[in-house]
Amino acid sequence: MLSMDITNVITASGVAVASLTFVGAVVQNRIDQIQQTAAQTREDLQAIIGESGRFLHPLIQESPYPILYTASTITKEFCSRIGKSPTGKDVWALLQDGDLLRSICVDGWIASIQIIHLMDMVEELERKASSHYLRGKLLLICHASFLLAGIVAKGCSPTYFYNTLRKLKPDSCQNDEVEVVLNKITVELQNEICRKFDHKFKEPIVLCLSFIQKASRSFMKLPDRKLVHLAKRPELPLQDSSETDAYKMTADPILQIEQETSLLNCLEQVKNVLHCLEGEIDSHEYQVLCNLIESLKDACVIIG
Repeated sequence: MLSMDITNVITASGVAVASLTFVGAVVQNRIDQIQQTAAQTREDLQAIIGESGRFLHPLIQESPYPILYTASTITKEFCSRIGKSPTGKDVWALLQDGDLLRSICVDGWIASIQIIHLMDMVEELERKASSHYLRGKLLLICHASFLLAGIVAKGCSPTYFYNTLRKLKPDSCQNDEVEVVLNKITVELQNEICRKFDHKFKEPIVLCLSFIQKASRSFMKLPDRKLVHLAKRPELPLQDSSETDAYKMTADPILQIEQETSLLNCLEQVKNVLHCLEGEIDSHEYQVLCNLIESLKDACVIIG
């Protein structure tokens, strides 16, 4: 009888040890998964910080060279649109032809290596910000990258060069040699487009990139468990969508798309997700991000 009791005790002890071992293995596996996910998330955030820095460099120069280079490439396209033995009047005629001038701007824009490289960097930043690991409330980075892309699209588009070129009135260009006329157009277009870019677009681009970098660094400082937890939390609290659904059914689809992709709407999405992070990240860093958003709002109103 005693030996049976001892056997039962040993068996029970073995089961308990096995159970504890199993539970310990499960817990350790969970910890390892959290650490691995957090490490990958930080790696993605670090890549976004680096990509933001690469993007910022060419645009904070006194004269942003992607803009300068594109202006030169566009004016070179004039040469392919004028016949043999052209005169200054032929170039002037192109400046007055809105449809042909728009075509020149588009072809020159596409041929510009620098501007295409710049747009590729925007797309790469968006791709990194759309990482599988940056979900939930970490989608703040993704929304901010969409806002950045919208600002850049307005400030570096062929249409922006076209609108600027249409307003140029090079002095005495009708009676000058073609080369002289094109040089005047190039210089005036470069000066005007850079002046307008610095006045209207440079600050919001810098603010948006700063926001992306500061938000990424703030997330990187969080403990592993908190970082992974935020990626699983809904970016926004659940709301009754009946009103918005009714609006979508009656609103003009094109108008709706324009509203959803507008800078102010993108900014509002960033702002809403940021407000859901209050108390989740460092309070000082949260306030810095809020201040950046307010500054961006003023800039986006100016851009339109």
